[in-house]
Amino acid sequence: MELKTRRARDDVQIVLGESWQRFAFATTGLVFLGTIRRGMEIGALAVDENGAYNQVNGDVHQSLNLSRVAAHLRKVGALAGHTHGLWTAEQVRSSVPVTVKRRRVWTREPT
Repeated sequence: MELKTRRARDDVQIVLGESWQRFAFATTGLVFLGTIRRGMEIGALAVDENGAYNQVNGDVHQSLNLSRVAAHLRKVGALAGHTHGLWTAEQVRSSVPVTVKRRRVWTREPT
């Protein structure tokens, strides 16, 4: 579910979907909706237990204007209960695939 929203005369763009995983790790107490771009800043869009919207970059949580984010989410119809197509810490897999590459070994012949 990749839904984009951008309002006229507004510098905020919201993309709903799994793209939030590039900016944050799944933590308890947050429900992740997607990503938010505000000007040059981009991060994961999350809702906490109190219903406040946050932009999450790693461990940094930045509070967002509730009415502006809600207006964007209403535009795509995603404000209905924060339950449909959203990700919590329990729903995200805990393991991350890691690729280990072999090192090249080069030996020099004695002259």
